[in-house]
Amino acid sequence: MPLHGEIFPDATRRLSSVRNIVPVKRRVFPLVLVAAIAVPLFAEALPLGNEGAAVTEFAVRLSPPIEDLVTVYDSGSLEASTEARAVAAALQARADSTVIGSASIAMQRIRRGASSVQDAPAYMSIPMGTTVIDADVVGVLMGHEVSAVLSSTSIVMSTRTASLRGAQAGDVVTLRSAFGSEVDFTIGAIIADEVTGGTELLITPEAAQRISLNRKSRVVMWGFKSRADIDAALADQGLVSTSIRIRRSWDPFDPDSTLGMARSKELLGEFGYRVASSGAVTQEAAWQAANLPPGRRLLNNSIRIVARCHLVVEPALRAALAEAAAAGVGGVFDVGDANLAGGCHNPRFNRLSQSSMIGFLSRHSWAMAIDINTRGSCQGCAPPDFATDPGGCKAVRIFRKHGFAWGGNFLTPDGMHFEYVGEPRDVFPYPSRYCPNVVDNLLLDADVEPSIERTQRATIFADAGLVAE
Repeated sequence: MPLHGEIFPDATRRLSSVRNIVPVKRRVFPLVLVAAIAVPLFAEALPLGNEGAAVTEFAVRLSPPIEDLVTVYDSGSLEASTEARAVAAALQARADSTVIGSASIAMQRIRRGASSVQDAPAYMSIPMGTTVIDADVVGVLMGHEVSAVLSSTSIVMSTRTASLRGAQAGDVVTLRSAFGSEVDFTIGAIIADEVTGGTELLITPEAAQRISLNRKSRVVMWGFKSRADIDAALADQGLVSTSIRIRRSWDPFDPDSTLGMARSKELLGEFGYRVASSGAVTQEAAWQAANLPPGRRLLNNSIRIVARCHLVVEPALRAALAEAAAAGVGGVFDVGDANLAGGCHNPRFNRLSQSSMIGFLSRHSWAMAIDINTRGSCQGCAPPDFATDPGGCKAVRIFRKHGFAWGGNFLTPDGMHFEYVGEPRDVFPYPSRYCPNVVDNLLLDADVEPSIERTQRATIFADAGLVAE
């Protein structure tokens, strides 16, 4: 099997004869049983067949072959110049690299033999965040147990995504292609999210061809001799830029990072959607009735913003506005503008989408984000106005405290945007470009290595289908 499928014919992998790097498919990393931290990871299933497979038991966690890895990407699709420079950086650092794809794919149904596991609402689809990586690369980055089950007809589903719908290895998933045809795939395995990098579905380029998914999203690099080497190469190739995002698997947790699609669904529910020829999105009425108030509501008596937000999000938003008012920074919010052009709920594709069939649904579809000060904090404006107002950064930190990420530090700055993430984000000492948290580093134990769940590794591919950074 070639490293890259025909979908990404110009993607480049470096195999250096100087360093004697073996082809990726032969780079085997030992898997050592770690009994002390045994938790469910791989679902052990019966052989695949027409009747589907039943989960018999969960195996213990094996120490995954997690190397340091780096991803480089743009807002929207990967630009040719960024790809070329990233590949050059990998060459300079004597590292391997590949181009991967991602998109939100429309799912129609899941079957177990003749039985239904899940069906999309009539005339609708269910969005699924999907990442495309060559199986040989998956073997290196995630383990050969993962790559062994991947093929043109077999895919991997994350544990979180499977739990939301009761899916099992052996179930048949029907996806809709970019041209509207329905294509069946078998779930080869259910794999822990921190191993897959948080994506909902993991597929090969050969599988992606079957649904006409050909969107490049990022360059991944691994196998460099040291972190200093790859950092120097990235700088030398002009990739250390405010217009290009670099994510390192060892980076600390970013307080303004957003949730992957699976986690968003877990918190706020999953809905069906339909796309009109005009590109307009129709959202499942049952989900709206269960998760949204009947209409726009006043969120705070002092900062009189009116919006229609998810019922889970609304209490956190009310608390953030109340604290901002009590702290005397309510004046940074343009209430009239927020009520005219802002708000929470707006089912649509985001501004980076180029396809109405394989695209990215905006976070506003979940009513989980609110836009405020749209006139002063336009998308792309840098620095965002909150970062320049004396009380602005204080307001940003208050919103982080109440479970919101701020869009001012997205790759395309979106200073008007506050997005629900369901946990306090004011406690992380991440060196944000704008409005960094004020954290007492003395309270942090410098001798404790951050857990994988609190570095970039666990979510490095989680933004497939929900791209904002």
